[in-house]
Amino acid sequence: MRVSAYRLAMLRVPLHEPFRTALRQVDQVEDVVLVLESSCGRLGYGSAPATQAITGEDHDSIISSLENTLLPWAMGQEFEGLAGLRNKLAALISDNVNARCALEVALFDLAAQVAGEPLYAFLGGGSQHLHTGITVSVGEPLAMAEGAQRVLARGFSSLKLKVGGSVAEDVARVARVAAAIGAEGKIYLDANQAWSAQQAIEAINKMEGLGIACELVEQPVPAEDIDGLAQVRAAVNTPVMADESVFNGADASRIIDRAAADILNIKLVKSGGIEGALQIVDVAAKAGINCMMGCMLESAVGVSAAAHVAAACASTITRVDLDAPMLCRENPLVGGAEFDGPRVVLNQTPGLCSQDFRGLEYLPAGAGC
Repeated sequence: MRVSAYRLAMLRVPLHEPFRTALRQVDQVEDVVLVLESSCGRLGYGSAPATQAITGEDHDSIISSLENTLLPWAMGQEFEGLAGLRNKLAALISDNVNARCALEVALFDLAAQVAGEPLYAFLGGGSQHLHTGITVSVGEPLAMAEGAQRVLARGFSSLKLKVGGSVAEDVARVARVAAAIGAEGKIYLDANQAWSAQQAIEAINKMEGLGIACELVEQPVPAEDIDGLAQVRAAVNTPVMADESVFNGADASRIIDRAAADILNIKLVKSGGIEGALQIVDVAAKAGINCMMGCMLESAVGVSAAAHVAAACASTITRVDLDAPMLCRENPLVGGAEFDGPRVVLNQTPGLCSQDFRGLEYLPAGAGC
């Protein structure tokens, strides 16, 4: 299978309601979509959101990297089988993880189609059924409690609460949600790097003192503060998860060697795609550390790919947080993985997703077949 042509497009999907974290507010998903065409006529899809606050990349830089570096490399390349694809991608150097993610997902989609297997089976197998939690945006305590009750009514039982304000405000938010949902759901926290180590320890200790059971706390301190992350983990009973601190296998090794986290959060955009994610899984598995598969605020294209990887690596990826399609007003994919409340059902058709989209806006210059 050779890559013979490509198209680039934008995909915009409105959210049910604004999504707020300690870092930003977003009203719609906006992805760059890559459509690869193979010599055998098949189409492979990949996508990448702009995640400037995390990876430093916006839509312009993603498109530029694809057009000027990654796609010229991919054109005419032959990709045969999982081992051959992984070997070529392991040697590919790219400083734009978002753009690389879009390319990798599209290539894996094509390779799985050629093999005649769903992507998760192509990657090694697993169950086609996953269960995800859902995010409750940061806000006033009453609003967050009401939001938590709404998602419980939709069938979700695992709720991620966005925090990252003052310690007193965050404790009040979490306490209000915990009281509102009782034993009906489980909660975990995501501070998105907003606390210092001292604030994180104070906040978590206060919640533990109130009897609030949190499954884990995600990235409580800035990504580069590995010492602080290790300090928090040593000082609290609640498990600590590293997210923005872990982009690749080397980062995973550093976190594990420093005993800085109990669990690692993998996101395909951070890892530059599927190959980087598999490298993190390999490092974590050797160390006996579990992972969670997460996602950015992105469309069902990238989230479907993440779900397939999670299914194929279920012995190490023991949790999934793949709620972005459920936050959107519609799923632009026709076919592919199904996102039904907390249930994610992977497609049994070859590859990643269907060959049809709603709402793609193809880009003209430099992105034609």
